[in-house]
Amino acid sequence: MATLNDAYNQLVAANAQLTTIHGDLQTVNTSVEGVNTSVQATTTAVENGFAQLDTLVGYTNSLLAYEVQQNDTIICNLTKIAQQTCALVNQAVLQTAAQQAMREDLEDLKQLFELANPAAAVEQHRLEALNRKIEKCCPPKLPTPPCVYEPCTAPQKPPTPPRNTQSQANPTK
Repeated sequence: MATLNDAYNQLVAANAQLTTIHGDLQTVNTSVEGVNTSVQATTTAVENGFAQLDTLVGYTNSLLAYEVQQNDTIICNLTKIAQQTCALVNQAVLQTAAQQAMREDLEDLKQLFELANPAAAVEQHRLEALNRKIEKCCPPKLPTPPCVYEPCTAPQKPPTPPRNTQSQANPTK
């Protein structure tokens, strides 16, 4: 039969093992707390990184919208240029044909006039020379241009980039 002393020795041995287990549990608990702290720091860093990515994506989207506005302005200007160029070419063709016909008619009329009125032709040449001198001194007023440029609506300034995205994206440094 076991004696009281044997029972006491077993209790002391069990208590020593419980103390060892308690120490091991304390070590494991400390390690788990360290891992938990690391996980929380990593979670915070990841959340900050995603917040920065969200800010940068918003900025990128606003820049793309600005570029779309710029492209709309460019297309508007190019359309105006194309329309005006086409109108000018059409008008130039008409004017060239009219000028050629008028040149021929004027030459014919000038010859007929000079043959019919030689004294008046001499006077006309003298008046033309006098007009050239007057216009050299005092040129006539230029007519108002028929075409006035109308600018297209341009976008305002581009969006401002977000601040401190680089330093906030990497908090461990």
